[in-house]
Amino acid sequence: MVATVEQLAALVRGRLVGDGSVSIRSARPVGEAGPGDITFIENERYAKMLRTSPASAAIVGPHFKTPAREPNLPVIEVEDPMAAFLAVRSHLGLAEKPRWSGVHPQAWVAPTAVIGKDVAIYPFAYVGDEAVICDGATLYPGVVVGDRCHVGKDTVIHPNAVLYREVSLGDRVEVHAGTVLGGDGFGYRMVDGRHVKIPQTGRVEVGDDVEIGANCTVDRATFEATRIGEGSKIDNLVMIGHNNQIGRHNLLCGQVGIAGSCKTGDYVVMAGQAGIKDGTEIGDRAVVGAQAGVHRSVPAEQQVLGSPAIPLREQRRVFQMIARLPEMNRQLRELTAQVAMLTAGLAPESDSEQDPTGF
Repeated sequence: MVATVEQLAALVRGRLVGDGSVSIRSARPVGEAGPGDITFIENERYAKMLRTSPASAAIVGPHFKTPAREPNLPVIEVEDPMAAFLAVRSHLGLAEKPRWSGVHPQAWVAPTAVIGKDVAIYPFAYVGDEAVICDGATLYPGVVVGDRCHVGKDTVIHPNAVLYREVSLGDRVEVHAGTVLGGDGFGYRMVDGRHVKIPQTGRVEVGDDVEIGANCTVDRATFEATRIGEGSKIDNLVMIGHNNQIGRHNLLCGQVGIAGSCKTGDYVVMAGQAGIKDGTEIGDRAVVGAQAGVHRSVPAEQQVLGSPAIPLREQRRVFQMIARLPEMNRQLRELTAQVAMLTAGLAPESDSEQDPTGF
């Protein structure tokens, strides 16, 4: 599809600056855009890239300065450049294939399951006894929805994701491929010299508007429920142990591991490969840095880093000292050598040197 810059400005309700008759064929990031493309600049730090870009137009923020390279470069000023760019990209792209709905003959749906309207259940999906699939939900090939599960409205479960029994998903949840929800928690007791499994009889509850990435695991609770609060977003390869209570609108980045019985507040951020000790509480809006090892509770609003994790300001000082260790080691060796020389010079002379007569 081809549109003029003026038409695209109207689409995103932006303010056009420059020639609106320029034709645009596609929307690409600034590093890839060429002639006939429209790009976007969300942050002034990337403005330099636009100076050398052959793009034909750009979507920018309200206070963006037009690059001197091309003062006539048409721009569309909007409050949110990324949102506008996504809207333009969708508009210029190929029309989406209409959504298929129905229950494919090669899917298995238990007779006691309840299936809502406009549901799409693809081949080789499985829906267990007394499961509820609400209106507009989509189960892609290979999805397993266990007995007594609940899948909310407009929820999407991608191929080969597995919901064990009694997992509840809210509305508009998205679960990506290979994720397992409701597997047994890692709980054992030592009895007569053997590890004896503690039955995991709880469930998993996921709130509205949660997105869970590919190949994640969320274990069921031992007794009650492992919970993920509404609006939380979970990256790929994240492990959430049994009995965890994850707050609302958390961001858990790739390879985060949370041991059992932890609790997080709202708007918590955990960067990649952070590890959380069992029984730990993370307060509202706390930030856990990449590869941090959290062994004790973190207060609200605090940022921690390192292993063991300590407040960010303290950890930065530690990192600065670590960077100085080679120089400090060199200085220590020099000082040690100087002390040895001084010590040797101050050593007392032998008796024979003090008294030549021998008396």
